[in-house]
Amino acid sequence: MMRSFFVSLGFILAWLAPTLAGAASPDVTLNDVYGKPHHFSEYIGRGHWTVLVVWGPRCPPCIEEMPELQGFHDDHEKGKARVLGIAVDFPTFGQARRDEVAQFADDHLITFPLLLGNAEAFTRFGGADLQGMPTTLIYDRKGAIVVRHTGSITRDMIERFITKWDAEAAQ
Repeated sequence: MMRSFFVSLGFILAWLAPTLAGAASPDVTLNDVYGKPHHFSEYIGRGHWTVLVVWGPRCPPCIEEMPELQGFHDDHEKGKARVLGIAVDFPTFGQARRDEVAQFADDHLITFPLLLGNAEAFTRFGGADLQGMPTTLIYDRKGAIVVRHTGSITRDMIERFITKWDAEAAQ
């Protein structure tokens, strides 16, 4: 109960912080698990929300939240939001290993896009140093970072935030 309260409080504080809203990410390019390069502009700022999670296949809280993210992705991939995973080695924050990430995706039935990165790449697309994992960035429909949250999140937290943000923008 207390953990849930503090996770929720941290999430709320993250999206209220005025320094988080920012311009679209630079056009960073990372490879997927097949070695194919992808530009962030393929995923971010295309008229839908983008939930970008930085995770590691050996990171216990990352593994724990994957079903939440996959469920969110399944419900929204053809609608108002997308999920994008950036794998980073845990605990070094170094370059993710392609074979390890591909095996994790197969074992856990992950269908949202997974790109391979490291802490340096996060600094380029997230605008700050990687402090821990999992870390979630939520980009609005125009490509601005509106949430930066370190720690586990739930599907419900993401849904509530996007619904609230959309309602406020409509006023």
